[in-house]
Amino acid sequence: MICRGFLSPSERRELEACLRSQREDHGIARRANAILLLDDGKSCQEIAEFLYLDKDTIRVWDKAYQRAGWDALSVDAWEGGQSRMTPPSSNRRRSTGSVQRSF
Repeated sequence: MICRGFLSPSERRELEACLRSQREDHGIARRANAILLLDDGKSCQEIAEFLYLDKDTIRVWDKAYQRAGWDALSVDAWEGGQSRMTPPSSNRRRSTGSVQRSF
């Protein structure tokens, strides 16, 4: 469980300013929002449900913030995963420029 009130007043102001800034990247603002909600006493599960994320993502962001502060939030280290498209379907998508969807 992450303890409530771990941010100093200056750290909290910095994260709140990030949320209010129209210049910040959306991802940075989401990470700042999650840290502020943790500081307010919300659980990782509650925050994850609210932000439509996995609770482990919130934990990773918290650990990164505890380790490196603001610098950890300002860098998106997500690298993505291996493509699940097979080579023929990948080539077909490139040649048509679109993906057919069936609903």
